[in-house]
Amino acid sequence: MYSKIRSTMMAAMAAFAVGATPAAATANAQETTTSLTATEIAEGMGKGFNLGQLFESEQYDHTFANARPKIDAYYERGFRNVRIPVTWTEELHGTTLADPNTGEVNFDNDRLPQLVAAVDYALSKPGMYVVINAHHEHQLKDDGNAAALTQLWTDISTIFADRDQYLIFEILNEPHRIDKSPMPAETLRDLSAKAYDAIRAISPERVIIIGGNQWMAAEEMAKVWPDLTGVGEGKDPYVMATFHHYSPWTFHGDHQGDLDDRWTAADMITPMETMQKWAEDVGGGMPVYIGEWGTGWQSVLPTMQCNNVRRWYQEFDHDAASSFNMPTAVWDDGGWFGIFSYQTRQFTNNLAECISGQCEWTGEKRINSACKAR
Repeated sequence: MYSKIRSTMMAAMAAFAVGATPAAATANAQETTTSLTATEIAEGMGKGFNLGQLFESEQYDHTFANARPKIDAYYERGFRNVRIPVTWTEELHGTTLADPNTGEVNFDNDRLPQLVAAVDYALSKPGMYVVINAHHEHQLKDDGNAAALTQLWTDISTIFADRDQYLIFEILNEPHRIDKSPMPAETLRDLSAKAYDAIRAISPERVIIIGGNQWMAAEEMAKVWPDLTGVGEGKDPYVMATFHHYSPWTFHGDHQGDLDDRWTAADMITPMETMQKWAEDVGGGMPVYIGEWGTGWQSVLPTMQCNNVRRWYQEFDHDAASSFNMPTAVWDDGGWFGIFSYQTRQFTNNLAECISGQCEWTGEKRINSACKAR
C-alpha cells in the first residue's frame, strides 16, 4: 500500500509545474548546515501573512496562479512567513483532498499539485518560512477522529518529507465542533499527540505547532495544555505554540458596526502576556507564533480609510508582538479582512505598509469619519 501511495504521490508531484517557472519549481532552496530549533526558526519568521480563503474554502479557485502574486507582493514588502490554511477532509469544489473518515490523502486530486506548487514556490524564496495546517475539518473535529488525523498527517508528512525546516506543520486549526463549542480538552490532547507521533515518525526535526481550543484564544492554551504530555514532554526543541488574536472582538470581528472603539494597549498586549506566561511556565521557553490577527473592516466599510484600524496594524507586530519576540501572520482573506486582492493581484489599501510600523493616515485624528460603518 505504501509503495502504491508513494508512486501516486510522485506522479502528482511531477505534475505540479502548472505554469510555474523553473525558479518556482525549485523547492528546498534554503541551505542550512545544522538543524534549527523552533526558537531559532521563530526568530527568523518575523512578520507574515495568511493565504486566506484560498486552499481552505471555495471562495477562490485553488490554483498556484492565484497564490503566486500574493506571495510575491508580501515578500517584496519584507514579510518572511506565510501561513497557508488547507482544508483536507471537507468537500471543496466538488472533491476532498483526503477521505473524511480515514484521513487518507487522495494523491490523484487535481488540487493537490496546485497546493504543493504554492508551498514550494514560497519555500524557494530566501528566508521564507511556510506554515501549513489542517484547517476546517469539521467532521473530524466533531467526531474526535484521531485515526483520521493521524493518517492525514502521515500522508502530509510523506508528501513534504524532503522539504527543509522552513516548512512548518500546524496540527489543527481552531478545534471546535460544528455547533461552535470547544472540543473536549482531553480529546484535543489525544488527537494532537497522535498527529505529533505521525509527523515525528517521518520528520524528526520538523517544527510542529500546537494550539489551544475552540478559537485558539490565548487563554485556551493553559486549559488544553497543563503540561506537554504527548507532544514531546517538554524535551522536543522543535515544538512551537500558537494563538489567534482577535481581541476585542467588538472591534476586530466582522459586522460589528462602527470601528471607533477606543481600544487600548492592554487590549493588544494582555493576550500576548497570557501566552508568554504559559510558554515560560509550561512550555519551558517555547516560542509563540500569532498565527492569525486582524480586523474585519470590509464587512462594514467600502474602503479602508479608518485611522483607528491603521493604528492597530501599525502597533501590533512592529511594537507589541516584536517586544515579546512573537512572529505574526496577519489574517488576509481578500474579503472582510482584506489587504491584497486575488482578483486585481495587488494591495487594495496600505495596511501591509502599516504592519511595518509606518503608514499614511487620512487626516490626523485616530477616530476619523471613515471609521463609521456605512
